[in-house]
Amino acid sequence: MITHLRISNFKSHKATSLRMSNLTVLTGVNGCGKTSVIQALLLLRQSFLKGRLASGLDLNQPLCSIGIAHDALYRLASSGIISFEFIEDQKNTYLFEFDAENGLKDSFIRKSQYSEQANDIAKLDKLPLFNNDFQYISALRWGGRSVFPKETYAVETQRQISQNDGQGELVAHFLDKYGADIMSDYYDEKGENNCSLLQQLVYWERKISPNITIDIESGKDNNTYSVIYGFSSEDNQIKPLSELRAENIGFGISYTLPVIAALLSAPKGALIILENPEAHLHPAGQAELARLIAKVAEKGVQVVVETHSDHIINGIQLSCKHHEENKKMGIDKDKVSIHYLYGKDKHASQVVTVNITNGGHVDYQPKGFFDQAENDLYNLYKK
Repeated sequence: MITHLRISNFKSHKATSLRMSNLTVLTGVNGCGKTSVIQALLLLRQSFLKGRLASGLDLNQPLCSIGIAHDALYRLASSGIISFEFIEDQKNTYLFEFDAENGLKDSFIRKSQYSEQANDIAKLDKLPLFNNDFQYISALRWGGRSVFPKETYAVETQRQISQNDGQGELVAHFLDKYGADIMSDYYDEKGENNCSLLQQLVYWERKISPNITIDIESGKDNNTYSVIYGFSSEDNQIKPLSELRAENIGFGISYTLPVIAALLSAPKGALIILENPEAHLHPAGQAELARLIAKVAEKGVQVVVETHSDHIINGIQLSCKHHEENKKMGIDKDKVSIHYLYGKDKHASQVVTVNITNGGHVDYQPKGFFDQAENDLYNLYKK
């Protein structure tokens, strides 16, 4: 597990240091550097998978695209060195340094001549960031679609739900391949005996939309997969709805499909990065999703979440309170790191860490940290 991350001279990050936990939450106003934190990790992974990390940093495709070195370098940098450093399990430090100064128009930034990162490349495939125990689901995911592509190597060898930009476009193939596999038990109620990936996915989707059903079918051409939705009936007098297209059901259901699949299928020690998992969800659905995220993180999966949702934050706080009251529920507050990012002087990202204390409360609420509802209600009712 990554326990600390440092980013220097990258986009809005002049010098940013973050504590990482089982569950790390990035929040803050738009344009303050949340996505750039995630991109730092994605750039390392995509450069490694292309076999180029020993030589430098590949800025474009398939996980994210920055452009050229000029776009990657902090605009007021005093040098051209971009560095990413992370600590694994509080003991092993990995430092990557890249020199953008002499190639600002290039889409590949060569490693610094002083960097020793090439010596560490052989060890990296043991880390979740670089191996198959990784999933990235972005805010650009395939929602509202019923037909998904087939990608045998990415799904069946690399076990990936996404191949391009974290879209989750391989989720149907992934569920067809692994849907019957038994996973960790994430049911709330006792007595459930089917811990397959697909059955648990349906269980959690029903927290968002009651009685939803989900099936996966291979396309007639064997090159695609279809996700077929329906609604079962608790009353035998009402005929169930079946064979509904994603376009004809709530967007929140299809948008959460790759998110929930990634969470439920992750083995202990895996790394999952989620951007705006709350997209298109009703507040109650967001709270349920937060509960699942906390459950997965408590079991030893590292989850990094970028969010703009107070319901996700509140759900995590409640999960900490529930764990305090019953160790079999929620997540230990010491396994959660919440970072509020904002901009200040010299266009550099600033970070305030908000700690969860006893009872699920926070130790400090910075200005702008999910206080808009309070401010609006105050202005609404003040005389």
